[in-house]
Amino acid sequence: MIYQYVKAPPTPARTLHQRAALINFWQHLKNLTPTIMITVGASLLISVGYPIISYELTVAQKAKKDRFVAPIPQEAILQAKGILSPTTDNAYSPQVLAQSVHSSTTVDYTKVSNWFDFPKPQSQFISPSNITHYTLSIPKLRIKDVLVTIGGDDLDDSLVQYGGTANPGEAGSPVLFGHSVLPQFYNPKSYRSVFSLLPTLTAGDEIIVNFDGITYHYIVYDYFEVSPDEINILEQHYNRKDLTLVTCTPPGTYWRRGIVKAQLVNL
Repeated sequence: MIYQYVKAPPTPARTLHQRAALINFWQHLKNLTPTIMITVGASLLISVGYPIISYELTVAQKAKKDRFVAPIPQEAILQAKGILSPTTDNAYSPQVLAQSVHSSTTVDYTKVSNWFDFPKPQSQFISPSNITHYTLSIPKLRIKDVLVTIGGDDLDDSLVQYGGTANPGEAGSPVLFGHSVLPQFYNPKSYRSVFSLLPTLTAGDEIIVNFDGITYHYIVYDYFEVSPDEINILEQHYNRKDLTLVTCTPPGTYWRRGIVKAQLVNL
């Protein structure tokens, strides 16, 4: 058997140069991988941390309310004071809509029922009415006709008006809850982020509510923050017609509650 070997033609210099360049590129990229990973990680941390830090140093400083320590136990105050339902029959025996949450560990805040400890379901405080839903718009935040459910629970599906608080246009204050996320992920059409920019509202901004075929115009007059166990935000003061919007702050966290107060105006 005879074997014949034929010498392969020399590889063109251009091809050798391209191969060497490709090998050098991948080696260079491999060496840069740790730097790239560190840079990406730092960018993500900054993108998440900067909005929170900025909020804490600016908006939060102006929105904090002084909290006085009462010598009387909080439970006794709540029992005596109560969070009044507008449908309470006996004014001398007010019902408490909710009590403060004692622990926030592993709490699902997409459910309004987890924001407070409910002695009784919201449904027991909702006044008899054929109206169960209405819409809310905030032109400054590009929020248009988002759904509000009276006495609802799931904040992924709509805003929720806490059962037992006044309806729009009535004396007292509807108290509406909504989600917030980091501002860079704000989407006025998503209920998971709809209230993210509430802290940017200032005195004079307009909130529009369409309830039972009637359009109500509210004007913002205050923004402040409270701790998660402050349930005074549910109180009803029947000498005025207000609107209360509630979300978690800083946006994207559950540390505190941001409260927007607005007053009904006659057009």
